[in-house]
Amino acid sequence: MTGTVLVTGAGGFVGTRVVAALEAAGLPVVAGYRRLPPGPSAPAYRALDVLDPKSLAVAMPGVETVVHTAVGGARDTRVIVDGTRNTLAAARAAGVRRFIHLSSVAVYGDVSGEIDEDAPTDRPHGRYGAAKVAAEASCRAAQDAMAVAILRPTLIYGPRSAAWTTLYLDRLRDGWPALGAAGRGAANLLHVDDLAGFIVHLTTVPAPITGVFNVNGGDIPTWNAYLEALREAVGAAPGRGTHPGRATLTARKLAKAATAAAARAGVTLGPLDRFVARTPSQDEMTRFATSVRYSTARMLATGYRPTISLAKGIAGIATWERAGRP
Repeated sequence: MTGTVLVTGAGGFVGTRVVAALEAAGLPVVAGYRRLPPGPSAPAYRALDVLDPKSLAVAMPGVETVVHTAVGGARDTRVIVDGTRNTLAAARAAGVRRFIHLSSVAVYGDVSGEIDEDAPTDRPHGRYGAAKVAAEASCRAAQDAMAVAILRPTLIYGPRSAAWTTLYLDRLRDGWPALGAAGRGAANLLHVDDLAGFIVHLTTVPAPITGVFNVNGGDIPTWNAYLEALREAVGAAPGRGTHPGRATLTARKLAKAATAAAARAGVTLGPLDRFVARTPSQDEMTRFATSVRYSTARMLATGYRPTISLAKGIAGIATWERAGRP
């Protein structure tokens, strides 16, 4: 019987599904929440702040495996950098055997072609990517004390995925046009339950597995194929018009800065917020057109293979959408 598994960030999109998958596999789980869910708390719930070493020290005794999914706010990288360092230190002190860290393909930056785990990470994508590079360095420094696996998921989609599912559902409902020639790039989509499945695999194999692993889905559609399949599945009407040119992209950048400043002041700029949400950024337009594939040879070599096809994933999203996005 595998020992207790502690999941940090258990209330997040990924953490929630990881906890569910571990419990379904019959593993004893401690779900660490920075803020406990409302209502009666299950015995496995624990208040846990990865920025607080005392909180971590209390949670670690008896834990065999840590799955570190905590990520923090969009503009605050302390949870990624300092939180990872704190969690590793607490795990080492408690004699944890396995540590599974969720990084990101953002460490590779803006790339194209076939990307494996040996690709450079010296030009990561934005502050988020740079923070993940720093967190990975902390993981490597801890490998002398425990078995550390660093996972680099691609674009994690599925019900409740704000970045790669609900954003596009909202846009499609709002009459987004087809991407056309602008959408021929590769959508490296990973269903959240396939990511959770790989984590269960790493947790339960008899001999701990270490190293760095890209984690990608089995189907790599074009962005056109993903978005049009999503549109059809939820019954969104075909959009009209064209996607933004340079002037609109510049206007969006200015609008985003204005809405961010307003948010810090506690003010909401409704029409401007909507314009930013519904208009793709320059980064997105580049992604839609880029041919890139993140190799999963190392992941497959561990004996794990993703099981959720794009069709199955989209069908699940459509069911969730019809249920009111619970």
